[in-house]
Amino acid sequence: MKRSIFYCKSWFRAKKRPTEVWTEEQAKSAHAKKQPYAVLVDSIERPFCFLDVADKVVGVGFLDEHLRESLTYAFQEVEPGKLFLTMATHREFDGETDKVTNGISYIFKQDGTVHLRREFFNPHRLETSFTSSDVTTNYSTVPEFGEYDDLIRIERS
Repeated sequence: MKRSIFYCKSWFRAKKRPTEVWTEEQAKSAHAKKQPYAVLVDSIERPFCFLDVADKVVGVGFLDEHLRESLTYAFQEVEPGKLFLTMATHREFDGETDKVTNGISYIFKQDGTVHLRREFFNPHRLETSFTSSDVTTNYSTVPEFGEYDDLIRIERS
């Protein structure tokens, strides 16, 4: 199934809406010049996720039914044409509010080391640990314009 793709200057997280909806031509020009732009997947008003695309980095924010960023992926270019998922963050919220109750970040290294940071906010507590993992599925190719399917896979394993 081909997903609908929309473009904008950026996704305004606090207001839960895009800034400056762009034409495909505007976004294609930004992509070619390695300038930042955002991609909205499925809808302009209620996207499944958004991508912040810039030179050498791509961020993916997965949105819940209240348009809160419940899962975030951060990819960095590790060699020409190859991205690596360096961090994944999952957040939990207080009911239907935007208040984050806790979150966990997984910071991945290419050698398989994974640093886990779990943070609770009321009362504040931080837990950290290290583990190792097979990170072969953390790699992705730098996307061609309009080809974002590999980056928006929630399951990476």
